[in-house]
Amino acid sequence: MDIRTVDDEIEAYVFERHIETAGVYGIKEGLGGAPGVRFVGQFVGAFNLFARVVANDLGELQARIAGEYFDAGVHSDWSVNLTGKRIAAPKRQSPDICALVKVRTKVDPFGLLDVLDERFLDEGAYGAAVVTAPDFDLLVDLGADTIEDVLDRVLALRDLPGIGRTSTALADLANNAIRPSAS
Repeated sequence: MDIRTVDDEIEAYVFERHIETAGVYGIKEGLGGAPGVRFVGQFVGAFNLFARVVANDLGELQARIAGEYFDAGVHSDWSVNLTGKRIAAPKRQSPDICALVKVRTKVDPFGLLDVLDERFLDEGAYGAAVVTAPDFDLLVDLGADTIEDVLDRVLALRDLPGIGRTSTALADLANNAIRPSAS
């Protein structure tokens, strides 16, 4: 299994649930300037803050999690993208109005990813990844022009065979996301 991105990097996600003294904006700003960060934004729902980061290898990722990312205030769950080569992955490109859905599958998550691609890929504003997480198997990024349209897409996702429990967070990222240039 090749988990590296097309740029030969390891990609990881963090779902910060418990924001401490720095607050969401403080953590977002601190993390946004840290090495390897490609996206960070505030969400409402299953988690308060989400970030997508990359590293050259697992050791570098672990050092950043224990160092710069921890110092920025991130003290929550990390997950590695096991399908890094995919172009349609969460928060690589998505519109401002979006949902990130953590999905527990009832079937093989790699096979279900093909079903999701068939259902959502042609509609755009979609990304998905099989991840290492204790409570879910897939992370699905769904976007649209309005929050109502995003919620319709989330409901369509929940109706697909093989989808088990889901946990959703929503965001309007127009003035809320930090998307640093590659570093």
